[in-house]
This record gives sequence, structure tokens and C-alpha cells, in this order.
Amino acid sequence: MNKITINTTLFLAVILICFSYSSQKTFANQASYKVGASSLNVRIKPAIDAEVIGSLSNGTLVKVLDVEYDWAKIEYNGQTGWIASHFLFQSSSFEGTTIQDSSSTSVTVAADGVRLRSGPGTGFSIIGYTTYGDKFKLIESNGEWQRVRLDNGKSAWIAGWLVTTSAQATSQESTPQQVAAKINEALTGQTIIIDAGHGGQDPGAIGIGGVFEKEYTLRTAQLVVEKLKNAGAHVIMTRSSDEYINVNKRVDISRSYPSSVFISIHYNAHENATAKGIGTYYYHHSDKEISSAIQNQLISQTLLQDDGVQFGDFYVLRNNHQHSLLLELGFITNQHDLSAIKTQNYQHQVANAITEGLINYFN
Repeated sequence: MNKITINTTLFLAVILICFSYSSQKTFANQASYKVGASSLNVRIKPAIDAEVIGSLSNGTLVKVLDVEYDWAKIEYNGQTGWIASHFLFQSSSFEGTTIQDSSSTSVTVAADGVRLRSGPGTGFSIIGYTTYGDKFKLIESNGEWQRVRLDNGKSAWIAGWLVTTSAQATSQESTPQQVAAKINEALTGQTIIIDAGHGGQDPGAIGIGGVFEKEYTLRTAQLVVEKLKNAGAHVIMTRSSDEYINVNKRVDISRSYPSSVFISIHYNAHENATAKGIGTYYYHHSDKEISSAIQNQLISQTLLQDDGVQFGDFYVLRNNHQHSLLLELGFITNQHDLSAIKTQNYQHQVANAITEGLINYFN
């Protein structure tokens, strides 16, 4: 092996190592995280086929000792265990300094399932949830976001349009019911076409264990429709059951509503089992902004790899009106992605992300 060959080999090795490192989610060793799944298996080794030695319930606080690819090392019942890292959420705001304030203003949550975030914006990580009727003391405001003191003395940020303040309640300017109604009207007047990819005789991609893409696209689409309707949108599905609809008919349905938003839902596949992540595709250049709004929410809420917003020369986009997008919501040929995709939690995260992305774009 000559000197040039050795140098080239070393260079490629360095590039490969850097790429592998950059594609992983960053975890701080010895930091605390919360479990974001109803039941998360603890395994004896960092592998999907390793022996299960226990499970953790939703909201369990764990300390990450080390990270190996997509697995987090923890201490479990006096021994070392490994859990899938993509089900962990930062809990730093719960671990921070206790807040002391003298404000007498309180806020009341006006909707169910409201997210508590680590900072004032939807780009910050979700660190918890609260529900209708919960009350907190207001610490400060930043634009439309309010920082509140939690029962344990720590702080979190909450969207101001999802709460009422004590001053508002006193003056009867707005009640929690009225704020909740406003949330439900966020997409009023918008028509959204939800296209569940493939179906019937067309299974779409075939993933690990023989799973069909068409099954997951329909499952996701049905949840998205429910969330969009709750936000006040007029929603039309190109298919609502396991039936074959050709691409011409899908486009015809969409073009019957020229001012609508068309969203085609898919799951990706590749012969390279390491390929993973979520991507949003557009054809018309003017659709890059709405694509980014949805992609940002998908990455923020699901924590899968960000494959970015890209141009896509797909038939359902190329022959459609503006505001037409195609979503690839993870690889069913990648064990990491598929383990998330199969969960009800992930499906709800995707539905919430698409809905919030549209709300952010139109408002």
C-alpha cells in the first residue's frame, strides 16, 4: 500500500467518523432526562434484540451515563441498562434553580395537553405537559410566551394564547373556555387535503419484518385529520381505507380545491439500513416556507434525524397547485426509526407537529 493510498484511507475514515458523530442526537453525560413513552424497555445491551430486563413508565426521570449510537446507558435496579435514546426528553428546566418571585399574577391553563417548554418558543424542547384548569404563578413574559413557576419551585415556559391570567379573569375579558375556543378556530377557513400514500394493491415500501408503508400512512393520516379538524380546518382525505387510488385521482381531488394545502404522507425506505430521518419535500419554490414550518415542528416534537426541506420532483407535487407538500416521516427499513414509528406516541407527535406547523405558518 503506497503513501497516497494510506493518506486517502485515513482521510475517508476521519470523514466517516465525523459524519456518524454529527448524525447522532446530543446527550450530556450525567444529565437527567424524562421518558416520553408509555412503556420503554430497558435492555441488557445496546441492541434491539438484546434481553429486556425491565421497563420504564412515561415521565420517569433517568440519568444518562453514556450514549452509544441511538442507545442511552442508565443505571437500572443496581445494574447497567440500555434504552432507546429517541424516547428521552430533556428535563433541565425541572432541575434548575428554584425561582423566587413576588408576582401575585397567576395563569390558568385553558386547554388539555398543553406543552411546557424550556424556553419561549416552539423551537425549545418539551419538558412536560399540563392540562385544562391547572394554575401557576406568572414569573415573566416574553412576547406571546409566559414563564411560570411550577409546584416544585422550578420554571417552564407556556404559550400565552393557551392560558388566561388572573387579571383577564377578573375583568372577564377572556375565560378559559373562550381561549380554548380560539385555539379550536386557529385553522378556520383553511382547507387541507390529507393524502395517505399508497393503499390497496399498492403496499408502498416494505420495511423490517415485512411491514407495509400503506398501513402506517393511513394510520398517521387519520390522526392528522382528527387534529386538524379540532383546530377548525376543513379536511378532505384522498383515501380513508385500504383502497388503491392512482396518483391522477389524488391530484384531481386536490386541484378541485385550488386554495387548499395538499399534504401527502409517506414513510421512506432504502437498501442501506442505516438511512434514517424525516424529510419534507416541495416542488413550487413558494412552498419552501410552509415546508420549513412543518419540518421544524416534526423535528422538534419527534426528535428523529432532520433530513431537511428539499425539492422533490414527485407527480403529486409537480402536477398540483401551490401549497403542495410530501412528507417522508422516517425509514421503515431502519430499526431506530421503525421502533419509534410503531408507537402511538410517535403517531400523535407527528399529527401534533403537522397541525402546529400549519398554525404557525398561517398565523
